[in-house]
Amino acid sequence: MVQGSDTDGTATDTSSTTEQDTSTGVPTTTMPTTSIDPTTTTTTTVDPTDTTTTTTGETTDTSTTTTTGETTDTTTTTTGETTDTSTTTTDSTTTTTDSTTTTATGETTDTDTDTTAPASCGDGILDAGEDCDQDNLGGTDCASLGFDGGTLACTDGCTFDTSLCVLESCGNGQLDENESCDGADLDGESCQSQGFAGGTLACNDACNGFDVAGCTSCGDDLKQDGEACDGADLDGESCQSQGFGGGTLACAADCGGFDVSQCDPCGNDQVDDDETCDGAALANQTCESQGFGGGTLGCSATCDAFDTSQCDSCGNDQIDDGETCDGAALGGATCESLGFDGGTLACAADSCGAFDTSGCIGCGNDKLDGDEPCDGSELDGETCESQGFFGGTLACTEQCDDFDLSQCNDCGNNQIDGDETCDGSDLGGATCESQGFAGGTLICATGCGAFDTTACTE
Repeated sequence: MVQGSDTDGTATDTSSTTEQDTSTGVPTTTMPTTSIDPTTTTTTTVDPTDTTTTTTGETTDTSTTTTTGETTDTTTTTTGETTDTSTTTTDSTTTTTDSTTTTATGETTDTDTDTTAPASCGDGILDAGEDCDQDNLGGTDCASLGFDGGTLACTDGCTFDTSLCVLESCGNGQLDENESCDGADLDGESCQSQGFAGGTLACNDACNGFDVAGCTSCGDDLKQDGEACDGADLDGESCQSQGFGGGTLACAADCGGFDVSQCDPCGNDQVDDDETCDGAALANQTCESQGFGGGTLGCSATCDAFDTSQCDSCGNDQIDDGETCDGAALGGATCESLGFDGGTLACAADSCGAFDTSGCIGCGNDKLDGDEPCDGSELDGETCESQGFFGGTLACTEQCDDFDLSQCNDCGNNQIDGDETCDGSDLGGATCESQGFAGGTLICATGCGAFDTTACTE
C-alpha cells in the first residue's frame, strides 16, 4: 500500500484492487479511496473502455472520454469548488471542430472543441465553462495570459480572443513565429502586394498585420475618393472644361490635380499671357484702331495676331491696292489737274475708287457753273424728248457747252433726219401711187427706215 496525503496533510490509503467483471468479462480496477474530509470519500472505477471519474463530494470532473476506449485524461481531486474544464467527445451525433490555440510562448496545439457555446454565453455573466462573456473578462488581460501587452477580447463563443495581444517578441525587428511582420521586417510584402498602387507599407503595433496608411492607390488608372483623377481616368474632365481652348489634359503624378501643361489657352475667349487676342476677346481693338476705315476685326487661330481680312482699308487715309484715293490721300490730284477751273477735290467715301469733284468749279463737277447748259449728269431738267426727239438718253458734252444727242432717237419727231426714209407723217412727198400702187394710204414704218404699204391698193 502506498501512503498519500490529502490537501490538509492527512495520510490517505492510495492502494487499488483489480477484479473480474462477471457481466462483461473485462477486468475492473477499484481506485484508492481518498479522504477529502471526515464525511466524504471518493471512489473511482476505471474500465479500459470507460474513463469516467465519479467523485463524491464537492469536486469538479476533469476527465475526458473517447470512443476508442483510450484513456486520455486522469482524475484530479481537489477540495472545495473548482471549474469544470472537461472536453467530451461522445459519438457521431456530437459535432467537433479542430481549432488551433496560440499561446504566449508561440506554441500551437490542436484541440477538439465542442462548437456549442454554453447556453448562458452572451449574458455578460461569467458562468461555468466560459473563459469570458462579452466585456466580462474575469479580470484576465493579455499580460496575465503571458503576452507582452495588447487588448484582450472575448469571442462570440465566450472564449478569449488574443488576436490583439502583442507577443513578447513583437518589436525586436525579427520575424518570429506567428508574426506577420516585425518592425522593418515585412516578410517580403509591400503596398503593391497588398493591392495598392504604391506607397510605404509598415507593420502594425501587434506584429499580426500590416499598416497600409502609407500606401496609395494613385497610379491604378481608377479615380478613388480623395483623388481628382488617376492616370487615364480624368473623371470626364478635359482642357476645355478646365478653361482652356484645347489641348491634352493629363493627371498630376500625385493624383491630387490635373496637369494642364499640354492645354492650349488659345480659344477660351480670354486674353492670356503672350496672347494678342483670343476669339471674341480683342483687347478693345477694332478695325479703325488698327488703321482701317471700318469692317469687322477678328483674331487669328493662334491668338498671336489680329485678323484684318474683314476690315475695310478705305478710310484709313492711305491709298492701298485697288484704291484711287483714300480720305485726304488724293495722290496729288486736284480740281485743276482734273480739268476744272478750281475748287476742292475730295475722295469718294464709299469706295475710295474715284474722286468726288462736286467741290470743283467748272465743267465736270456735275454742277451748272456760269453759262453751262449742262454738266455731267446735271442736265438742268432736259431730256431727249424736250430736245425734239422721240426718245433715248440725253447727255452733256465733255466741254459742258451743249447736249449730247447721240443717244437720242430721231424717229418719231415727224421730221426726216439723217438716214431716215420717213418719220411719222413726214413721208418726203411719197405716196402709194409713187410706190407703184393704184391708190391707198402710204404710212411710215416703225423705225423710220421704210414705208408701210399695207394700206395701198393695186
